[in-house]
Amino acid sequence: MLFMMDLNAFYIAFAVLALVVVGVWLKSKDSFLAFFAFVFGVYLIGVISVVVFPIPIGYDVSDFKPNLNLIPFNFGVCDPRWREFCIWQIYQQNYQNILLTIPFGFGISFIARIKPKNIFWVALAVGFTFEFVQLVISLIVRSPFRAVDINDLIFNATGVLLGYGFFRIFGAIYLRVVQSCQSQPSHIFAYIHDIVRSHR
Repeated sequence: MLFMMDLNAFYIAFAVLALVVVGVWLKSKDSFLAFFAFVFGVYLIGVISVVVFPIPIGYDVSDFKPNLNLIPFNFGVCDPRWREFCIWQIYQQNYQNILLTIPFGFGISFIARIKPKNIFWVALAVGFTFEFVQLVISLIVRSPFRAVDINDLIFNATGVLLGYGFFRIFGAIYLRVVQSCQSQPSHIFAYIHDIVRSHR
């Protein structure tokens, strides 16, 4: 059977998130940081529901070998009769991998001080973590249900970099708007202002 992330699992995940957010607030005394931590945490719960689940249970394979692809941009062999379908499927998978991590690249700076020069390594770490988690699950349940693919790592990392690029563009526009208004931002707008200014 396939173990899905059901409603109870979401309740548990949100309970853990609530504890983390409270911990962030108690440590920092910054309600805006806690707010963005909550938003980012909701995003991570969504990512977990896609990357980790479903988990195959009871599909043990006697001669089990992990489903690995360690060759970049190798998308397998396709029957020429189904070439257009294969191209569409590859495009869709890579597009979804990029979309999955764009919010990470955009939002991580609101909760963590990431130096611009380190964002490339953060992007690689995100892609590697996703594939490593899937490999561990595959080894535990002894099922090749999940493929560990370096292409997924590459496109997940690309999504993080794109998201960070969008964040920098947003920051430049935000600072220009603030300057044009000739007024000092306050409340959450001041928090955003400090964040984007630190990445100039």
